[in-house]
Amino acid sequence: MVIGQAVQIGTMVTVTVISSVILIVLGVVYFAVSLFIIKASSSLVGFGSISGETAVLSAAILSAASLIASNKR
Repeated sequence: MVIGQAVQIGTMVTVTVISSVILIVLGVVYFAVSLFIIKASSSLVGFGSISGETAVLSAAILSAASLIASNKR
């Protein structure tokens, strides 16, 4: 009985760790894609090249807003 519970808890911890790693990797990929879109769209609109700090701040705000909005159902 105790061994079965330990295996069940170990499985749950393993799934949680794997899903957390996958979500972190997907978040980084989403941030990189949104950063690329912000940099490309700023040159298309006519702002020329924006500074790196501004682009990263914009991508961070966009990523945070999408995470908050996805939490609200």
